[in-house]
Formats: sequence, C-alpha cells, structure tokens
Amino acid sequence: MRRQTKWVFAFLAVVFAASFVFLGVGSGSSALTDFLNGNIHIFGSGGGPSVKSLERNVAKHPNDPKARLKLAQLLVEKNMTDQAITAYKNYLKLKPGNTDALNELATQFETKVNELKNEAQSPPTPPLVNLNAFQPVAQNTLLGTALSSLQPTTLSVTSLQQGETFLLHQQLAKVILQHLAVVREVANKTPGDSSAFLSLANAAATDGATSLELKYYQQFLKKYPNDPLVPDIKRQIKKLEKDLRTGTTSSTG
Repeated sequence: MRRQTKWVFAFLAVVFAASFVFLGVGSGSSALTDFLNGNIHIFGSGGGPSVKSLERNVAKHPNDPKARLKLAQLLVEKNMTDQAITAYKNYLKLKPGNTDALNELATQFETKVNELKNEAQSPPTPPLVNLNAFQPVAQNTLLGTALSSLQPTTLSVTSLQQGETFLLHQQLAKVILQHLAVVREVANKTPGDSSAFLSLANAAATDGATSLELKYYQQFLKKYPNDPLVPDIKRQIKKLEKDLRTGTTSSTG
C-alpha cells in the first residue's frame, strides 16, 4: 500500500506541474497559448518562418538587428506579449532610440497591462480545487482518504486567490512604470512637442495610474504654460485631485 501511495502522489505531482506549465497559470504565456497561436504544430509547420526558426537565426547572428526585429515582429503577430517585449528590448540594445521600435514596445507594454488587469479581476482557480474530480482509488480506502484530505477548504481557496491577486497587482504596478518609461523616452525625442508629452499623461490614464496621470498633467503646466490646452488640463487636474480625495479612482503609482 505504501508503494502504491508513493506512485500515486508522484503521478499527481507530475500532473499538477504539467498543468501549471501547459495552462500558463501565473504567467504571460503557456504551451497552450503557443499551440493556439500556431507556434506548436502537430501536423507540420505552417507557411512562413516559425518563432523557433527565427530564434535559431538570432542565436547564430546575435548582433544582427534585422534578425532580432523579424523575431520581435513575429512574436507580436503571435500575440506572445512577454516574449515580444523581451525581443524589442534586445533589438533596442542594437538600435537604441529607434522610434518605431520604442512605439511598438510601448504598445506591447500596454497590452501586458491589460492582460494583468484581466487576470487580477479573475484570478485563476488553484489546481487542487478540482482534485476530488480525479479519483484513482476509492475514497473509502486509506489512500483515497489521504487524497481527499488534500482538497482545500473554501477559506483556503479564497486565501490562495487573494494572494494571487496581490502578486498580480504588484506586477501590474511594475509593468505600468515600465510602460510609462518607454512613452517618456519617445516624448523626450521631441521636447518642443507638447502633444508628445501629453501622450505620457494619456498613457497613465489608460493604465489606470491616476496619481501618475495627475503628476504628468502638473508637469505639463510647468513645461508648456502657454499651450492652448492649459485651461482643459487645469480642469482635468481638479477632477483628478477630487477623485483621489474621494477614493473614486485608482491611485496606482
């Protein structure tokens, strides 16, 4: 019986580990996502280069910006946000300050922000919740009783989800700052363009970072005191200050 118990627990450990990897719990990508995006082919490869082939090309030619750009663009097409962000960062190391790449990187960060917001609103259900649906042995046996004891209570499930939500919000705050840093870098290229700087406040608003949005509007007034949009900006500042005081909006950042 002890030997049987060890084998069953070993099997369950493998199943749970595989489910985390394949379903991508707590991550931005997964084998399932790759399969749905066409990066894993059961019946051979599709038309055009694959992610793997472009990754091999980059490995052979690490200092070739064209190779890295092709990889980054394909990752965007495949909706592989995390990998696309990394690829564009690597491309920008070879082509620092490239405006097109910076804009695309900002777009990918914005996509990541939205992904994390959605995850935080609906945190994943802990895999062990559905453990009782899998019954390799009868519940009235010693091993069955042991497996049943692994089923988390409603309280512990809620606690696990709350912990996951907390971590997601921490990651969200970090990604928002990364997103806005890229938008600022683009804006800094044209310091005389007030609309370029205003895009920074707009990006903060889209991300839900109200305190940062307020900060950028205040900076806007100092940098462009004679801009035609100043009256509108002042009204927006008053509104944001009121929202933050009353707690009717986010104060991220």
